[in-house]
Amino acid sequence: MNNTSNNQDVVEAYQKRATRYDFILKLIDFFAFFGFNISGWRRQSIAALNLKSGDTVVDIGCGTGLNFPLLYQAVTSSGKIIAVDISEAMLDQARQTIASNKWTNFQLVCSDVAQFQFPSEVNAVVSAYTLILVPDCKQVISKAYKSLSPGGRLVILDMAWPGYFPLWFRHVLFFLRSYGVTLDVLRRRSWETIQLSMKELLPDYSQKKYWFGFFYMASGTA
Repeated sequence: MNNTSNNQDVVEAYQKRATRYDFILKLIDFFAFFGFNISGWRRQSIAALNLKSGDTVVDIGCGTGLNFPLLYQAVTSSGKIIAVDISEAMLDQARQTIASNKWTNFQLVCSDVAQFQFPSEVNAVVSAYTLILVPDCKQVISKAYKSLSPGGRLVILDMAWPGYFPLWFRHVLFFLRSYGVTLDVLRRRSWETIQLSMKELLPDYSQKKYWFGFFYMASGTA
């Protein structure tokens, strides 16, 4: 599958599900009892950015804006949040969140993250559950790293597929294909590329695994 068709599949998947995306993620959090706690992992990833009031942060694949309250709380009204997503439908939901909270320091950008031109000297870059879908994820990591000011933080929260699980088991995780995580995506093993790229670029690289290795958080400082 070429990059264009893959991107189109992702766009169409999220166009259809934008209005109920937040509800579905909250429903998945029902499994927190079993260690499947998406919202908790999201809070950990934002905390790992070490943001302070006045900072500028880029949110890659922002979706409906689930990171926004946490990011705004960290950088406050004197900071800036640049949020990027390929789906205009998801950004429409994000705009509603921004408007309802009367936030004025958000910049929304509709773009393929692989083509996005990162601003320079940002304090942090975060991505939650996005880069597994991006064929050029190594390029995104490189560009994100180059955009960071000295001491800036890069944090990726995403899905992986443990080597000890057969790929046919993906059918049990019913939500995967609905959100673009197809067999082709899993065979690409983007998480390995992301983790290796970050490990090569970031001297203090660290990684946590969640829920039997199906999710991970990778982080480091420029």
